[in-house]
Amino acid sequence: MSRRPRWAAVASALALLAAYGAVQSQNALAASTQTVSDPTGDATTRVDPSTNQAAGTIPNEPRADIVSATAEYQSNAVVLTVLTAQPVDFRTASGMDAQNSTMNWALDVNGDSKADYQVEWGVDAGALYADVYDKPDSNASPSCSGTPSIGAGGSYVVSIPLNCVGNPRSFRWGGLMQFTPTGQTPAPTDRIPDSGYLGPVDKPGSTPPPTTPSGGGPAPVPTTTTTIPFRPIVTTPVESNQGFWLLGRDGGIFSFGTAGFYGSIGNIPLNRQIVSMAAKPDGTGYWFVGSDGGIYAYKAPFWGSTGNIKLNKPIVGMAATPSGQGYWMVASDGGIFAFGDARFFGSTGAINLNKPIVGMATTPTGRGYWLVASDGGIFAFGDAPFYGSTGSLSLNQPIAGMASSPTGKGYWFVASDGGIFAFGDAGFFGSAANGNPVPVVGMAATKSGMGYRVARADGSVLAFGSAGMGGGLTGTLTAPVVGITTAF
Repeated sequence: MSRRPRWAAVASALALLAAYGAVQSQNALAASTQTVSDPTGDATTRVDPSTNQAAGTIPNEPRADIVSATAEYQSNAVVLTVLTAQPVDFRTASGMDAQNSTMNWALDVNGDSKADYQVEWGVDAGALYADVYDKPDSNASPSCSGTPSIGAGGSYVVSIPLNCVGNPRSFRWGGLMQFTPTGQTPAPTDRIPDSGYLGPVDKPGSTPPPTTPSGGGPAPVPTTTTTIPFRPIVTTPVESNQGFWLLGRDGGIFSFGTAGFYGSIGNIPLNRQIVSMAAKPDGTGYWFVGSDGGIYAYKAPFWGSTGNIKLNKPIVGMAATPSGQGYWMVASDGGIFAFGDARFFGSTGAINLNKPIVGMATTPTGRGYWLVASDGGIFAFGDAPFYGSTGSLSLNQPIAGMASSPTGKGYWFVASDGGIFAFGDAGFFGSAANGNPVPVVGMAATKSGMGYRVARADGSVLAFGSAGMGGGLTGTLTAPVVGITTAF
């Protein structure tokens, strides 16, 4: 059969890849090869080809469940590989809807966070094919072809000639797998990564272009633009036994060390900006909250939100219960909203505060919590003791966040200039007040309580005490970082 109808049938997949758009890169260490893993059990979304929108959820489809992927820039080709939890040979697989089963990749070759080339891998009339498109239009014809194959362990592989994708100096990439059992359209899908692009992957032996001409001809005309040039996001590794997340205001997530990447909303238009996150105690999932109290749950139960309630003041923080079966949200007036097994122990919602609330932390029992204001005033509820505050001090910069010690017998504040204030049994291990003008947005203590990390809006991170050095971002973010959360 012709692949033209097939292309129309899977256009939604490539449209979704094109919709990666202006979102953050993940794991962007420049190299000629990049291999990444993907959480298992997340091929649970159907996509309606007529609308390009999610059309409900299903039990995980292991034949669509991506577990790892590799992109390699070889001397004469770009090679893309994907392995699923249950790989099958498309040429001989039974019970498969061939017109709605395909692996798709998007390549960004100029750093503008848009898909410049799209690759479709599938089976047609019993033979594998790999079509390359340079237009997202569902009526377009392939611009050229790659070489499809079945690789090690049943992985799906395509080799693309360099002239097929413009022989770029580097590329960023993402993919989407659809495997549709017969009679079960629309297709189950799994993306890698869940938002944004991976990469960049560099041409072997490539070097940055010279800034001055190497031969004859006029020198380039100087420019006076004040535009900040795009710089790929680079993540700094941390020690293997530690992990944490950075959260962007657009809901983008960056994971480090043992912290798993379970999903993000960096590619979804939001009603309100994201302000905070909380993690399950075992680190296997997390929640984001918007300033309107809308909750986004990833590998974590949804217990409720205030997204449909008119709030007096915006939400500024959240915290999970020790069981992971509930969470609190706090508004800037100190109003508390409790969901799941999170109990209400009091609030400042009816008090005229000197300064707004900027964060909260919970006791280890889950039977109390602290609220901190931007002047360092502390409000303790339930079994949360009062150990001190900066409410009577003249601060150089306002408090930006807090963290509690694992014993519940102390807490830290961090100011927007990186200054640290320790109370109770919370030890002082160092300060991030180093003259950096980029504001600090939060802090997270290690699980042992013998250290902490401090995050700035540009994604840079400083570690103190037992918090292993490393971690953090450099590069051009599409939205500032708004928080940091420890995983293990």
